[in-house]
Amino acid sequence: MTDRINKLRRESLDTVPTVSSERGALLTEFYTSGQSDGFSTPVQRAKAFYYIMDKKELAFCDGELIVGERGPKAKAPQPTQRYASTQKKTLTCSTADLNAHSK
Repeated sequence: MTDRINKLRRESLDTVPTVSSERGALLTEFYTSGQSDGFSTPVQRAKAFYYIMDKKELAFCDGELIVGERGPKAKAPQPTQRYASTQKKTLTCSTADLNAHSK
């Protein structure tokens, strides 16, 4: 393995798992702003997704050739938006996200 790959692997294995709150904060900001008021649930979700993509900070980590991490750093997944029903919006982080990063 190259030095770059060894460094990235070491960082990935040695990093303590965390959860980034950026996506949750952006969703809270969006829904409390009233921008989704009066729209159907699918349109609200689409507008929320657009808001996240427009405001989310991109992570550019040293040594990576491809930009795009599930969070701002290694082992820092962001909670994903899930819906228990069309009436109740909840934010959760799947244990699969955390388990995938803790091995």
